Amino acid sequence: ELHWAVRYFVGYLFGTFVPVRHLTKCPTVVDWNNAQEAEEAKSCITPIRDILEQGDEPVDLNKLFDVQDIDIERRGDRENSPVHVTLLKKKGSSSSSDATAMPNDNSKAPLILYMHGGGFTVRAGKKKLAAQIFGYLHQIGEQDDDVNESEHSFIDDAVWAIVDYRLAPEHLYPAAAEDCLLVLNHLVKDMNLGEGGIHISGISAGATLAMEVTLKSLDLGIDSFYVDEPRVPLPSKDSNQRAWSLDSGSYRRYSYTRLPPVDWVEWSLKAMTGMETDHDVESSIPYGMITTDVDITGGSIDAAKWKRSFDESNSTMLPRLFLVAANGDPLKDGGLYFKHIYEEVIEQVEAEAQSNTERQPQIKYVESSSGHTLHYIFEKHVFENSMKEWYVEMKKAHRRKLLKNDL
Repeated sequence: ELHWAVRYFVGYLFGTFVPVRHLTKCPTVVDWNNAQEAEEAKSCITPIRDILEQGDEPVDLNKLFDVQDIDIERRGDRENSPVHVTLLKKKGSSSSSDATAMPNDNSKAPLILYMHGGGFTVRAGKKKLAAQIFGYLHQIGEQDDDVNESEHSFIDDAVWAIVDYRLAPEHLYPAAAEDCLLVLNHLVKDMNLGEGGIHISGISAGATLAMEVTLKSLDLGIDSFYVDEPRVPLPSKDSNQRAWSLDSGSYRRYSYTRLPPVDWVEWSLKAMTGMETDHDVESSIPYGMITTDVDITGGSIDAAKWKRSFDESNSTMLPRLFLVAANGDPLKDGGLYFKHIYEEVIEQVEAEAQSNTERQPQIKYVESSSGHTLHYIFEKHVFENSMKEWYVEMKKAHRRKLLKNDL
């Protein structure tokens, strides 16, 4: 908890210098068929996206991993633009000596689907955080003595898939989620990846997408999902209709920290849901109180939908949830609300499966002290401990899959 004066000063710095802050001057609703209007919107948005992508340029994935880029076609897409996916494997792994063979590898290795952050409007942490997380998982694997000869390379041969989903405001919800679901189904069903476990991961906006992708893919046998500081709008208390807003105690409490900049968070929510910005009206609305009738979590904050999806999947267990939230994050309460929803689902599933002797679903909740995603930089122990626990869960899932396949 920072003193109000410190928070105000930090808020001024981030509100002035953080690149995404300048996106709030751009329109959230654009007639993309109007050439002039579209060009003006692109000239406003593109420079900010370029700045953020340049921040990722020092990370050369080809030096760190074996890399393969693939494009997955969208059926019926009038723009005929495929979804771009970057596949990573550890250099020199048993199945990636020839990069062209990567998609055809049918090893019993895990598949990790990764959705980057950026408020659904920019690409943030696409390469940096992916390389940090995947690289550290490999380090854990190198130091792991609790493996037998048949599984020594389970994390070495794991495939990490980075999804370049479509961005708002050009593409409204559910375009980004549809892209991620398309990629997951293609990798699993067409490329036969994930036989050693399927794990979904995402940070910030990508964490919100990870929630929805997991909910809608339980039939694939998802083993775990890593949700890092998700952007979860809560049911609006001031509306008689089904509406969502970012209003919460943490949002109001940390509105001055500007990390993430809260005016940009609201701008990107409007861009994702197709809401027109009205500065004259919104200038008198407190932060977090803008409501939308679009549930950008795709039903993930509805326990009944999780239960229904679980029942329809014929699964014997829910995937384990790894949830990260930060004390100084305006979005913390949204993450905790999702945790409460998932706990409800677990209770319902366990109540109906009292005789089931299989592993029951669990939640690993990690709370950092810093602001949004800063634990990757300033709280090394939080990051490392989270990755170690996730690695253990991947190993358990891998062993279950091997045993099932052998039977």
